[in-house]
Amino acid sequence: MKRTQLTQLPHAGGTRCRGRDAGAMISGLFVACLLLGNAMSAAAAGDAKAGRKLYEDKCLSCHGDAKTKGTLGPSLIGIIGRKAGAGGGAQSRAMSESQITWDEPTLNAYLAAPSEKVHGTIMPIGVQRARDRDDLIAYIKSMR
Repeated sequence: MKRTQLTQLPHAGGTRCRGRDAGAMISGLFVACLLLGNAMSAAAAGDAKAGRKLYEDKCLSCHGDAKTKGTLGPSLIGIIGRKAGAGGGAQSRAMSESQITWDEPTLNAYLAAPSEKVHGTIMPIGVQRARDRDDLIAYIKSMR
């Protein structure tokens, strides 16, 4: 004896989907969610080229790059995965004691409001626009 499971799901037109139709609908919704999630992830990833310009304008003089040593802050090359307070340069006691390990969300929050994320930090400016932070983080991740 063959068993068939009927799944009933409401349909936009007021009818119900049964069996294979319901499975196809669920599969379609799942694929749509995956595609939407990937698109949102790519949008949030940032533009490293735009981030380079921001870095050169706002960060380079203090943090340096592969060619230039910064004058105040630590090098940001390889910062993802690094403990706060490492990397040389002048750093506040608050930063060294913060117990932060840098990842993208933490760096994003710090760049948005440095003194709110780490009370007593010596970094004087933040990056207000979320898109600019995404671009900046994309560039910082690409630095070698």
